[in-house]
Amino acid sequence: MADGESPPWAELVPDIVREIGRHLLCEIDRHHADGLCRSWRDALLQLRPPPPPLPRLVLPEADGPAFYCVPSGCRPHPFVLPPAALRARCFGSYDGAWIFQAVDQAANHVLLNLITHQQLNLPNLLRFHSFMLPALIFDFEVAFVAATLSSRPTDQGCVGAGIISFNRVPHDPRHIAFWCMGDEAFSWSIQMTRNIGGALELDVVDLLYSSHGAGAFLFLTRREDIHVFRQPIFPQGDVMQSTPLYFERRGDDDDDDGRPVLDRYLVESRGKLLMVVRLGDREPARLPTTTFRVFEREDELFNNYWNKLPDLGGRMLFVGRGCSRSYEAADGYPGMEGVYFLDDRSFHDPMVVHMNAADRQYPCSDNGRWSGAQPPAEVERCFPEQGRSNYSPPVWILP
Repeated sequence: MADGESPPWAELVPDIVREIGRHLLCEIDRHHADGLCRSWRDALLQLRPPPPPLPRLVLPEADGPAFYCVPSGCRPHPFVLPPAALRARCFGSYDGAWIFQAVDQAANHVLLNLITHQQLNLPNLLRFHSFMLPALIFDFEVAFVAATLSSRPTDQGCVGAGIISFNRVPHDPRHIAFWCMGDEAFSWSIQMTRNIGGALELDVVDLLYSSHGAGAFLFLTRREDIHVFRQPIFPQGDVMQSTPLYFERRGDDDDDDGRPVLDRYLVESRGKLLMVVRLGDREPARLPTTTFRVFEREDELFNNYWNKLPDLGGRMLFVGRGCSRSYEAADGYPGMEGVYFLDDRSFHDPMVVHMNAADRQYPCSDNGRWSGAQPPAEVERCFPEQGRSNYSPPVWILP
């Protein structure tokens, strides 16, 4: 193309440009199209803004994390990361492009904003006083496995909740713990069955912060019961109370069609609490996820039970520990109903933290979308194939 000559796409009639623009559901793609030339920018200005942004999948590729966008056909978008974040272990995310990371794989937990690069420190220690000698303080180094927040991390009074393990005792059961943003350690106790310092031992598989009422942290157990910790999380004194919600049993670890349950997640949608159950094969292949079931919490008098939904009803559910979110296909994503999932099998590995880089093998291949309960319900591998990572499992980035 000669100097001063208009590019060929600049001659497209505005109606064609606008039709192209209607298929650009991603704000970044629309921005790139705006920058092609003035005629495109003028035509695209006449369109409605793109729909609300969706989470992006971060795949830990060999040369650093890659950010894949669902509305762009699961293609990658570039992000500039600080050098220390390129090989960090990710263990969750929060709205506004905040990501939980263990920068040194274990001993340096931070919350990083991918847009502003602001970094906030998280607790690295579990601290408690001796029962016999209160002046004697014990510190234990911990590793985060999953986490979430009560509000934006820069808000005054923001409280965090995490599922943690102990670095020196990796095969001990997981614990849950809370902290105020800015704390360097967990430093209080919970009076419930089996507690150590500020951590409660439970067979917890997911956590969620619900903003209903005064707000509460919800912890889902393998038995599909929920432990509720209501605000204020830190009352006067050293006693923290929780309310257990026991649900009628659906059965054992097999679903009604005989498939084993791989994982369970909590997500709020349309004012209701949902439990998403991930199912697989008895002889798992390299990509074990085969289907999902979605249940809605129902209660009658003092009984709680999980009611199976016949279909997704237009929902787009992005599931991940501590960061599951619900969106509506009707908001501008036609035909994109489904459950979007990532490979979080390393959550069940008691050695989720490996100090030796050669031992770190985080599965990253079981990612995709389940199209819904109505035929043809199937799992679509819409993200690129990815081998095991030696620094992090995949994670969602929440808009």
